[in-house]
Amino acid sequence: MAMILEASMKKLSGSLGDSALGEVIMLLGVKDELQKLRELMENIRCLLKDAEKKRFDKSSTTELWLSKLKDVMYDADDIIDRCRIEGTLLLSDQNFESRTSSVCCDFLSAFSSCFTSVLLRHEIGNKMKDINERLEHIYEDRNHYKLEKSTISETPQFTRPDHNTSPLVDSYVVGREVEDVANSLVDRLVGEQVDEKCSVFALTGMGGIGKTTMAKKIFNHPKIQTYFNEKVWVCVSETYVETELLKQVIRGVNGRRHYENANSKAELEPILRNSIASAHSLFLVLDDVWRGNVWDELLRVPLQQSNVNVKILVTTRYENVAKEMKAVIHHVNCLSEESSWDMLRRQLFSKQEEELANDLKDLGLKIVSKCEGLPLAIKVIAGVLVTKECTRKEWQNFLRNYAWSSSELSDEQIRGALRLSFEDLPSHLKQCFLYFSLYPEDAKLDMQEFALLWVAEGFITEQQDTLMEDLAKQLFNELLNRNLLLLGDGTGLVCQMHDLIRYLAIFYSKEETSFGNLNVRNSSKSAKLRRLSVANQEAAVETLDSIADQGALRTLLASRSNLLLDDERLRRLSHLRVLDISDTKIQVLSDSIGNLMHLRYLNLKYTQIRAIPKSIGQLTNLQFLDLSFCIYLTEIPSEVTLLHNLRRLDINETPLSFIPKGIDKLQQLNYLSGFVVSNNDSSSSKLEELNSLKHIRTLNIGELKRPQSETIVLKELPYLCTLKLKFSADNLSPNEEQELEVEKLFNKIIPSQSLEDFTISGYFGLRFPSWMFTSFEIFLPNLTKLVFVGITSCTLLPALGQLPKLRELVIKGASKVEKIGPEFFVSYDKATKIAFPNLEQLVIVDFPNLKEWSFGAQVEQNARLPCLQKLTIGQCELLKQLPEDLKYSPIKFLKIFETRSLKSVGNLPAQIEELELRQCGNLEKIFCPPTLKALFVLECNALAYVEKLDSLKKLGFTNIYSDGGLPEWLLKLLRQRRLQNDSNDSFELWLTCTKEVFPECLKGGSYWDLIQHIPQVSCWGFDYAYYLRYSKQPYVYETNFYDNFF
Repeated sequence: MAMILEASMKKLSGSLGDSALGEVIMLLGVKDELQKLRELMENIRCLLKDAEKKRFDKSSTTELWLSKLKDVMYDADDIIDRCRIEGTLLLSDQNFESRTSSVCCDFLSAFSSCFTSVLLRHEIGNKMKDINERLEHIYEDRNHYKLEKSTISETPQFTRPDHNTSPLVDSYVVGREVEDVANSLVDRLVGEQVDEKCSVFALTGMGGIGKTTMAKKIFNHPKIQTYFNEKVWVCVSETYVETELLKQVIRGVNGRRHYENANSKAELEPILRNSIASAHSLFLVLDDVWRGNVWDELLRVPLQQSNVNVKILVTTRYENVAKEMKAVIHHVNCLSEESSWDMLRRQLFSKQEEELANDLKDLGLKIVSKCEGLPLAIKVIAGVLVTKECTRKEWQNFLRNYAWSSSELSDEQIRGALRLSFEDLPSHLKQCFLYFSLYPEDAKLDMQEFALLWVAEGFITEQQDTLMEDLAKQLFNELLNRNLLLLGDGTGLVCQMHDLIRYLAIFYSKEETSFGNLNVRNSSKSAKLRRLSVANQEAAVETLDSIADQGALRTLLASRSNLLLDDERLRRLSHLRVLDISDTKIQVLSDSIGNLMHLRYLNLKYTQIRAIPKSIGQLTNLQFLDLSFCIYLTEIPSEVTLLHNLRRLDINETPLSFIPKGIDKLQQLNYLSGFVVSNNDSSSSKLEELNSLKHIRTLNIGELKRPQSETIVLKELPYLCTLKLKFSADNLSPNEEQELEVEKLFNKIIPSQSLEDFTISGYFGLRFPSWMFTSFEIFLPNLTKLVFVGITSCTLLPALGQLPKLRELVIKGASKVEKIGPEFFVSYDKATKIAFPNLEQLVIVDFPNLKEWSFGAQVEQNARLPCLQKLTIGQCELLKQLPEDLKYSPIKFLKIFETRSLKSVGNLPAQIEELELRQCGNLEKIFCPPTLKALFVLECNALAYVEKLDSLKKLGFTNIYSDGGLPEWLLKLLRQRRLQNDSNDSFELWLTCTKEVFPECLKGGSYWDLIQHIPQVSCWGFDYAYYLRYSKQPYVYETNFYDNFF
């Protein structure tokens, strides 16, 4: 609490020294009061360190002092914000009057303006005086609370010492101890002989013990992959919705929304039963179960009635829940002290630092002993230690930290280790961390979203030459590096939070933040709730109306809720900084929205809004406005161009016919998506206005058809990083005049040299701009990703091989291109003759007239695509062969599909590891290099010869339309495999065949003598109606086929 206040006070004090505020302060006549406020804040900041320490003392009442201070600081922030807004308006009025003054001026108007100004100064002055008096009383109370001054130490915004790598490199739980338990449980799951086909196993243990991690190891185990046709992971959580849970399992089994309009339990249960029956076997994980009725009253009947092999693995803190579900129980134990140290050591030290680790082991053992064997606690402590020096002195100080012994948290599962991970955060990170308490359990936490929200909340201090949004992303990554977040999608852009860590955030944000009515009902009457989330809540209106003082709310997150904000509610929410009502049924936005003078963030995405009121122009503080995917919104008012602090405007996929004139006034914009080019309306913004947006990073332009002027656009935008151009013809078959017009337009669009990501969609000119052919590498030297989609008229591709930093190139829908030749690969460096020097991924798809692909002699053999890893070629109907010199590139993955003129695939890259061939109807021969590990052949019915499959580890073959048996090349491979008797052989065979061939693959069939020697086999009949699952070791033989199946 105290150190969070310290961050707020530091930022507020800094804003008072802003020179831009100086003139406003002078005009309002509150200079002395604001100076006094700044001095009082500096004095009180010196007390906060001691207040934080005393907060852990049970006998201390410091919390009351901090609560009073917090309320005053929120009020101070509001009044300073109002000073900035009202003062700026007065300044603009003064400037306007000075420009328009004359002897015929309107006396009544001038008098009214002056009178209003006097009243405003008086009101703001009185509020400032009241705030200072309250602060003086708080400062005087320091003696009563025995608070002592200390030196203010400036905390660096980012704390990442160079000598440590990210603790995320190693897995969450490490060591043979865990691996052995997981292997043992897998053997029980696949080998347990029970009378019922449907059986339940459970992992029990306290929160943070590693149940979910253990379940993940089991879920991804190779034996589970072999034994079960389908695997589904469902996080149940404490507050699950029955119908949504049923839908989630159905989607997991079918891979799609197979329930159509079914929305009741009675409708969904039979769909689930039939889905599982068609899958033939299922491994289902129910993670984080709190009550046994999820099994007995919801899932048990449809799963049992499916009458197939179903194993359910449950994780729960409560053994009684597992017993209620009649589960086979395994209790997950705490890690031993030695295993705990091993886990901590692996996350903190590299192999080269073994000596340093051994030197600190005695202290490390003391640290992990305080974690009491909880893997989660060890992980977050590693996240704290990674920010500190690895010295004995530093670790000794860490052991003496007062937060270890604090008994402030009542839930004994939140132990000292977890609590210390929060207390150790710098003050600016604490307020960011607490923001996660607004999100539900197991929520997907999107870094991009939080970056915008944290900027809008004022958590981010602006730094020269660095976007505040980028600074916010760095803070998100630091919380990830400290292990307070868990990787979600593997990229770090989307994360999750362990429920105990979330509980920590909820506890520390009590009485100030609430998800739903969680803290609304638990907070004291005197508490002022500042942030509320009713997202996904059906009782959003009731929750909001139950808040005693709605005027104190600064944040309201209500996406996908039933909340509709009318005039009365908006008037009560006058202090909002953040308002998210995306994906709600709101159709009319009240004019009262303009009264939210403090608003920084407004999200109306996916709403049914029909119009934006002109009063939006009064939101002069607004930084982020999202109007994307509003399918009923056809125009926005010109007042939007008055939002001079706007940083992000998203109107993507909203059917606007034009953008109001004046977009060039929005000088703070760094993100603009959905800019529509209008060619007729004089009141609309033109392309050349974009040249004034000097801070723009991301730009998405649509409806590009014809030039509007002779002005070159986008070239002088120094920070432009991502650009999407969407061309749109007036009709399906543009005439010659339209083609010439769009060519002229594109010649005038020359992106900035800073561009990294460039997408061109729907271009219908006959030729690309001349700058793409002459000096592409000079114009776009930093381009790393380039995408062409729907290039319908061009016959010649530009010289893309010149681009020195290009890593990803995608070209889809070049319908008129007949040849890819030297002009495409031409070297940007004639001295070394290297084409595409850094390209890693190339996609060539939907070239219906492509007949020839060659490199030409201009590029040396070893300098063609020297870094290419992945190549995809598809829907090239006339292409008869791959370029001969492709073998010199280091491609590891090659996919070719729907290229029906291709008869032979040879001269493959020497390093290729995976080859996929799909629906190449005339393909006859494949010549494989010895490096090939995986081959997938799908619906290539003419294939008769495949050479050199000795090193193959995985083979997939699909032929569901041919009446013949398995091809001779495949039978030859199986005969060779029969001669091998390698116990370490891990070869996998996947077959999908006709109903006539399938029985021959079973025991007693003509192919069984070959198949039984394959280590792992998965075989499906036509339309996946029947299956064979076979494993040689451990032995598994399972099929749903019987003689009278047909």
